[in-house]
Amino acid sequence: MAHHPTHFPYGSFHNHPTILQVIPALKSGGVEIETLEVASAILAAGGRPIIACAQSDLSKDPRTKGVLLKTLPLNTKNPLQIWRNAKLLKELIHREKVDIVHARSRGPAWSAFKAAKETGIPFITTYHAAYKSRSFFKTLYNSVMAAGDRVIAISPFIERHIKTKYAKFRWFDPSKLRLIPRGIDLAYFNPKTVSPEQVTHLRQEWALPPKARVILLPGRLSKSKGQDTLIKAFALMKSHDTFLILLGSIQGHEAYRDTLLDLAISLNLESHVKWFPAISDLAPAYQLADVIVCPSHVPEGFGRLIVEAQAMEKPIIATNHGGACDLIEEGKTGWLVPPEDEKALAKVLDQVLTLPKKELIAMGKRERAWTETHFSKNAMLSKTIAVYKEVIRD
Repeated sequence: MAHHPTHFPYGSFHNHPTILQVIPALKSGGVEIETLEVASAILAAGGRPIIACAQSDLSKDPRTKGVLLKTLPLNTKNPLQIWRNAKLLKELIHREKVDIVHARSRGPAWSAFKAAKETGIPFITTYHAAYKSRSFFKTLYNSVMAAGDRVIAISPFIERHIKTKYAKFRWFDPSKLRLIPRGIDLAYFNPKTVSPEQVTHLRQEWALPPKARVILLPGRLSKSKGQDTLIKAFALMKSHDTFLILLGSIQGHEAYRDTLLDLAISLNLESHVKWFPAISDLAPAYQLADVIVCPSHVPEGFGRLIVEAQAMEKPIIATNHGGACDLIEEGKTGWLVPPEDEKALAKVLDQVLTLPKKELIAMGKRERAWTETHFSKNAMLSKTIAVYKEVIRD
């Protein structure tokens, strides 16, 4: 049942379009969660959402209510399978009378591009990362993400990247770019909604002394996320009675996790560096932390973790590249450090942990105001619905 638009912040469709989003698989990541959020917004705006993907860990997620989930082998880079998937998507488009197809990843985007062209429906992409392209073929493979009737860039960094990367392609039309920064759930990431009991409970669960300071790095364990740089920085810090918590799923990277724990042991930090698997309720973890770090080695398209920390009014230190540069005003809403520079990171960590409480509170208020102005989930969803309406009118 479509909600009446008067109750809904996202605007409403006039003609109940069917909108198909294609992604490789529905697992727990930023892109996947956003796909579900957009599907819910399509439903609420009076449209009909379909998600096509390979396996789905999130099929039980309450946000899938009212969403048609279609299982197709979309998690592939194999050209033959991409070709076959185009045929499967074309059949799906005909069968379900799809009005728009929206791709969020390169492999499925090629299949979706072909299916959309052959069925004559609008093709939209969301460009999520500054994909590496060392060869002409890689650039060609990536280029499908810039070939949409509308191309959504998730940050000013990505928008600049697309313009620079495809400027020399004759078919590329910069007027089709739409900047829609990622949005987070500001009602959930809010220090006011976390109770002291939740924080105490987590502190006990993680076996942390009552007065210990906590440095937190949430995010899956992967070399690109920079956990190793943070451990090395931690060894150089002057602050004592501080714990470093790495919070994130392994996703097959057991060897990397063991390397990190061995690194901590070799630096005599084993009692102060702890790793825990990802938790679904992140807000209390942010609330428990004294400082949050995002030391990624590679430039990230957006930097959801940074905005979540800012929404929680917590000091955030991130690497000075990629989307992070759009999110942090040095010393006002966080700090930036050079990539893979443990000395610089240690220095800023020590500085932040000795800041007077008054300054930290003032900074937290600035961070919260900044996220409310720029990164609300509702603003992101409204702008996405507006893009759908644009291509339907075209």
